[in-house]
Amino acid sequence: MDAIEIRAATPDDAKAVECYHDRCFTSTYSSQLLAGEFEAPDREGTRRQLHTWFQPESKFETRVAVVDGVPIGHFTVSGHQLVHLFVEPDHQGMGLGRRLLAQGEAMIAAGGHPDFELHARVENFAAIRFYEAAGWTVTDRLVHTVEHGISYDEHVLVKHRP
Repeated sequence: MDAIEIRAATPDDAKAVECYHDRCFTSTYSSQLLAGEFEAPDREGTRRQLHTWFQPESKFETRVAVVDGVPIGHFTVSGHQLVHLFVEPDHQGMGLGRRLLAQGEAMIAAGGHPDFELHARVENFAAIRFYEAAGWTVTDRLVHTVEHGISYDEHVLVKHRP
């Protein structure tokens, strides 16, 4: 893999991040999209949300992984929660997700939080396996999310700082 820089996200990163975010969704849920079971998120709404999150005064902290100036992955934390973690599909399976997850967990821990939380869409079996392999536990809790023109259920996963 080329040299990867991990840096704070800026509002200028929102378009590139939204593009691979969309590719991740399309790749993960291709059969459900083709069958009409799922609708794709509103891309402009996603881009606006990311742009807001990437503002310096935002309550969200995002780091992007960049190769040759182009974002290929990111994570977002807020308080005790890992809010987002995505890796561009062409760069998955190379350890970048584990690296970003470790940095996200370190940021949460540095904020003094002993318990970490994240939400993963119930149909995203690969992501859930990824988090479980990293020591996260799926709880009995579900949250219902409505954003970007779609609604879905998510498992709540937790991890306790060692």
